[in-house]
Amino acid sequence: MSGRHNPQGVLRGIDSFALTVRSERCVQVRNRNADCMRCAEVCTSGCITVDEGALAVDPERCVGCGTCATVCPTCALEARNPNDAQLLAAAKAAVREGSVCVACQPVRAALGGLVDEDAVAPVVCLGRVEETLVAGLAAAGVTRVDLVAGDCVHCAQRAGRDCARMVAQSANGLLAAWEHPCRAELAPRVPAYALAAGASADDAQAAIEAYFREERACVPVRAQVTVAESDEPASAGESAPEAPAAFASSAVAEDSVEPASRFARVMADGTLPHFLPDRRERLLNALYALGEPKAPFVSTRLWGMVAIDGTKCSSCRMCATFCPTGSLRRFGEDEGEGSEFGVEHFPGDCVKCGTCRAICPEGAILLLDDVKPSYLFDGDVHRYRMRSRAVKMNDPHQILNTMKSQIEGDVFER
Repeated sequence: MSGRHNPQGVLRGIDSFALTVRSERCVQVRNRNADCMRCAEVCTSGCITVDEGALAVDPERCVGCGTCATVCPTCALEARNPNDAQLLAAAKAAVREGSVCVACQPVRAALGGLVDEDAVAPVVCLGRVEETLVAGLAAAGVTRVDLVAGDCVHCAQRAGRDCARMVAQSANGLLAAWEHPCRAELAPRVPAYALAAGASADDAQAAIEAYFREERACVPVRAQVTVAESDEPASAGESAPEAPAAFASSAVAEDSVEPASRFARVMADGTLPHFLPDRRERLLNALYALGEPKAPFVSTRLWGMVAIDGTKCSSCRMCATFCPTGSLRRFGEDEGEGSEFGVEHFPGDCVKCGTCRAICPEGAILLLDDVKPSYLFDGDVHRYRMRSRAVKMNDPHQILNTMKSQIEGDVFER
């Protein structure tokens, strides 16, 4: 676990057959004061943990479930083999009677020949399912997505069920806002349309219960999921399935390591580079295909509204400096009294990572849950005008002037 206090180096350790790591997108890499630890909070196998306040990784424990990629707001972790496009294609191919069954690996192992394999979309763990998949299926005319898991209480990857439940609630909230009938549900039993000829729901349930009574169901296993290649192009960094043997190694090829200079580079306006995840754009495209939203607001884990308290704000604009997607951007320059400058907020690009709120030195930022659907598509921008700072930033005498403003008496410069 060397490099524990260096998230960039730590995360590289889990670049594998199942995950692509984009360290430069991680909010912890961009600013160590950011408080996002979502990957560690949902890791189903103990591969990613928090040790003394810092991320720690044990690559040998990774089972390739993809749950960490589901919750990563900036897609610093991307699931692969299957990637999002391949999983969506597999789910579309499994549509029966307007519904789709998605089942985790232990359930599929338990059922054996009791299900029609072509009628089940395979995932290692239900934690792999995320809103883009559900919305994409809804846009394709699907009215129900059944997420089938076994006795998760006795499964080593049981945290994935909680993640799947969160995603289902989030996706259903979005679909309700569009008044679309599709819903994602954690299914207590295997749906009839996914059963093989001659199999009964009772037989399937008995097989699942028997499987989870056995010890092997409680031991993490590196699992592979094979799906047909999609006609849709993979997003940047995503590849078609490789030989499963590649997943057994946690080594990272030298040419895949990002150069350190990439993380030191800043843009012309002094902010770190921005990146909007392709997954978010695909989600917006799927929602756009559903037509006009009917609800005045949506409240999900995916987008947030930034509100800045002008009575507390010190006009440092660090929120825009570290915003990973450019949802917060600087405008103007502080050139003294009367100058117009501040930050603009575009909710459609917000991924609700919380970086702005975590690093604000004055606690002036609120991250609101309710977002107007129109903000996501119409390009609405909210402008926060700021007051001129008492001490000009990036000035050769900034430290001296700051001391003068905070203490009584004279401060002399030599």
